[in-house]
Amino acid sequence: MPGASPPSGAPPRASNLAIRFFQADRATIRPGEAFTLTWESTGAVQAWLYPVVGGRLTQGVPVSPTGSQILTAPADLRQPLEYMLFVFDSSEAWISRGLRLPLRACPAEWFFPNAPAECPSGPPQASFAAYQPFEHGHMIWIQARDEIFVLFEDGSVHRWRVFVDLFEEGMPESDPALTPPPGRFQPVRGFGLLWRSDPEVQARLGWALRPEQGFTTRIQGTARERYNTLFIQAPDGGIWRLDSEGYGWSYHPPGS
Repeated sequence: MPGASPPSGAPPRASNLAIRFFQADRATIRPGEAFTLTWESTGAVQAWLYPVVGGRLTQGVPVSPTGSQILTAPADLRQPLEYMLFVFDSSEAWISRGLRLPLRACPAEWFFPNAPAECPSGPPQASFAAYQPFEHGHMIWIQARDEIFVLFEDGSVHRWRVFVDLFEEGMPESDPALTPPPGRFQPVRGFGLLWRSDPEVQARLGWALRPEQGFTTRIQGTARERYNTLFIQAPDGGIWRLDSEGYGWSYHPPGS
């Protein structure tokens, strides 16, 4: 039976069902803006309207097979608005049609060129940071988040992890018992504490290639319901792109 959850599987054959149109009263939408959806169908005895969030149909509401509805875009909207209209005949056969309303303007802008074709979650966050390259990856400390990002470069697919910075003033900055090979360095302070206390991080990164350097960075992320991407400005002005769930990262030189 039709309901708040969308139908699944292939629909039964419905030769007399048709959705003549399913449209909005505007081509684009702003956060917090009211808008009207209008539709017309033939051969239907009932209909359901479902919002689409993160590519998934969410809880629907019953509507007339032909009608309209005034809705308001969420004030924190950062993605296009999407809806699916399902209409059903007396045998419960159904057809559907989708509608997508792009954002007219993002509430905040990306801080770098060639940005994603979607809105960021908010303005970029500026922060003091530290960076250190390793034999097989990188460490990035973000003061405003009190976090250390570890970017592994030891496989065909670059993975990354993020850790809380546990270093506090007064702790040992390094381990004098550890002697790096010539031309290599032992990481110190927060980087060193993480590197020494996590065998996987140490084994995968190897030794540092040079001492850490301080710099000012900016951080910004996408605003999806899940699987968000994070962008961090590198010391040279390039961008690290960190894909969701630690499953990949890439570096983009300045201007690329």
